[in-house]
Amino acid sequence: MPKLLFDGTAMQSDQRATFHGGGEYAKFILRAAILRGYVFDVALNPNLFLDPETMAVIDNSGKKIVHVRTKAELYSVLDSGTYDIFYSALPYKYYDYSSKARFIGVIHGLRPLEIVWDKYKHKYYASSLKRIVGWCIARSSIIKNELRRRQWKKLAQLINIHNSMFITVSNHTKYAILNFFPEIQARRIHVFYSPFDTMQKDNDNKEGTTCAVTPFFLLVSGNRFEKNTYRAIKAFDKLLDNNLLSGFEVVVTGAENLPFADEIKHKDRFKLLPYVTTERLRELYSNAFCFVYPSLNEGFGYPPILAMSVNTPVIASSATSIPEVCGNAALYFSPENMDDLCNRILHIVDDEEKRTELIALGKERVRILQKKQSSDISKYIGLIFDTVESTSKCKIKSIV
Repeated sequence: MPKLLFDGTAMQSDQRATFHGGGEYAKFILRAAILRGYVFDVALNPNLFLDPETMAVIDNSGKKIVHVRTKAELYSVLDSGTYDIFYSALPYKYYDYSSKARFIGVIHGLRPLEIVWDKYKHKYYASSLKRIVGWCIARSSIIKNELRRRQWKKLAQLINIHNSMFITVSNHTKYAILNFFPEIQARRIHVFYSPFDTMQKDNDNKEGTTCAVTPFFLLVSGNRFEKNTYRAIKAFDKLLDNNLLSGFEVVVTGAENLPFADEIKHKDRFKLLPYVTTERLRELYSNAFCFVYPSLNEGFGYPPILAMSVNTPVIASSATSIPEVCGNAALYFSPENMDDLCNRILHIVDDEEKRTELIALGKERVRILQKKQSSDISKYIGLIFDTVESTSKCKIKSIV
């Protein structure tokens, strides 16, 4: 019987980070495959962290765990001939894959090619030396082209793995692959939107929530340059300078010890928070006057959908996959144009009718995406396990 090895290391992390989007994606697929009764083994690194909840899911399902401490050990297992298929939700490190087992990987985006650098990336570095180096790189097309060439080479190796198939999380990512790698056949790339859970609780009611005394705009992942919070904060600071945001504050998560915090003029109007718990984040999304998502690059882009799910209007970047995901339910702006963002902020503050319209459109957009997710998940799992015989659909006990 054909056998599949599931890359469980994609769900694991080291002590520096216990959560990452690709890992959550892998956990969702793992649960869906188990609940549908598919037969497979799970590769895990005993030296890395896996949350107890996911570990319990694997244990209670009776799946065999294959311990691999290095990529070389994983390749050795695959070369043994035990497995016919290898699936990874985070395949980027396997660019040198050469096993006979069919390779199925998920490409979440091509950020290293689409946004090699940014003129303000150096602002996110705490080290003065790194800031200087970053500033120089931003102004050197030679260095940026070399960085892109190196990334392209690795991605080209990955995309061109023999006997492989890839899943992408948006049409944007699919056509980015076809653009950068024209030798790839479109039929080898399958699009299934990223699975997501909303921030909404069963008893959520926007009107019934306890709102903050001061209305606030919300930004997330403040310490990551690709999320573009530097430009957004500068835009808000400009509006505050001109007395155009009276009575409003700006809350930024993931912004503890933000290297460019000293550049903020109106510090009393900004709340720079560390990364917060899921429950605290849900409260922020729910109570925000507006969610602003200035990202420079996304393969999918969960945060705007999370905001929409709790009836918070969205101002979003028009870059990459974001318009595909948000549809007509956001006010868009050019992410590199601070004045364009200022324009949209003033619009949402001044035009209550537009804000109400965006809330309604956001609820509908979430409904549409949830419906698509529901219909796609069985197709997705079936595609992965197409050549693998499923077990009888017996009831799995105590799946948490």
